[in-house]
Amino acid sequence: MRTSRTIAVLGGIAALVMALGIVPARAEDEAPADPTRGQWDSFLDPFRDFEDSITGVQKDVEDASKIHIGAAFVEAYEWNFNEPSTGINSFRSLDPDHNNGTPAAGQLSLLRPSEGFIPGFGVKLLAGRVAKRSKADWNGNGGTFTGDTFEKNSFEVEEAYLQYTLADTSTPLDGLNIKGGKWVTTAGAEVIEPWLNYNYSRSFLFGLAIPFTHTGVIATYPITDKLSVSGAGIAGWDNVNDNNQSPSFLGNAVWTITDQVTLAGTGIYGPEQTSNIGHKRALGDVVLTVKPCDPLTLVLNYDYAQEDKASLSGGTAKWQGFAAIANYAFTDRFSLALRGEWFEDHGGSRTGARQTLYEGTASAKYQITQHLYGRLEMRRDDGNKDTFLDGTQFSGGQTTVGFDVGWVFN
Repeated sequence: MRTSRTIAVLGGIAALVMALGIVPARAEDEAPADPTRGQWDSFLDPFRDFEDSITGVQKDVEDASKIHIGAAFVEAYEWNFNEPSTGINSFRSLDPDHNNGTPAAGQLSLLRPSEGFIPGFGVKLLAGRVAKRSKADWNGNGGTFTGDTFEKNSFEVEEAYLQYTLADTSTPLDGLNIKGGKWVTTAGAEVIEPWLNYNYSRSFLFGLAIPFTHTGVIATYPITDKLSVSGAGIAGWDNVNDNNQSPSFLGNAVWTITDQVTLAGTGIYGPEQTSNIGHKRALGDVVLTVKPCDPLTLVLNYDYAQEDKASLSGGTAKWQGFAAIANYAFTDRFSLALRGEWFEDHGGSRTGARQTLYEGTASAKYQITQHLYGRLEMRRDDGNKDTFLDGTQFSGGQTTVGFDVGWVFN
């Protein structure tokens, strides 16, 4: 029943996208460059023409309303050679399902920047397995998947916020952006949307070290055209209704050092335990992005965090990890991404055991059309403890292979 509702929601999003396609395409000289045209698969050009008609409607709507409409649909499948009896891949966040064909993600997004005295807004509606696994705590009971029908289903309001940017005030405050509502975290090298990551599966750092979303108010100010800073008061990690009625605080800075090098850092501090404001959690996250040459992108991510009275022994829990991603675009259509990482759960608070995890992932992506892609992935997870479910027993690792196919208009 739940699967049927998910498919219905995703089908509705796909139907909306297709409905937009009945409007005539924009003039040829206005169409964006398409790197997939004029190659061996020219038989797909009628489908590309259909896609162009959709993007033409997107542009027409945006010109008329200043609202950008985006939509995406992703189907994915993974096979775990451990064949876990639960059907769940150990320690995976948004890609936990073994041998499951349920749609991974469908998204509808609306974005409008502020203009004059009129505030802007952003909305992202997410459905599918990714939505179910990135749920926030909406009722403030300290958990998800329990006690609340909305938290158990496969639909999530990933983002919903109002924003306002000061402009043309002839004061130093020009450029200040204030955003209030629910929004994705500034921490981490990866994001919730599969199509925006180099690999399909998320790293241990993404799923275990950092939050997914925040609810609160964040102000961002561009100190220069290369350096911006942000400060926020938030309801905590993945909370809509705060589970302890005491705010946490977030700070972020993004420095574009050169055209090839960008450094971003996020710090979060505050109480995160349910009905307890005395025990604090602190996170430091650093992401370095380097583009040494046009086809190659390198991403380095380090996280360190600790929390009072959260370890298995009742003491201070600590966790940290490092991930490195290299993506090389061999052509405009084909790219290969490699990721390696280690994650240390010193107090056992993030994985349920005091352990160190390792993983290596290889993903090959091919752009079928400008908006349709296919990606194959192989991943090996290991650890220093036998905590990966292998059938009905436990072993020191797991190997998965899989693919995802995405159709994206954003």
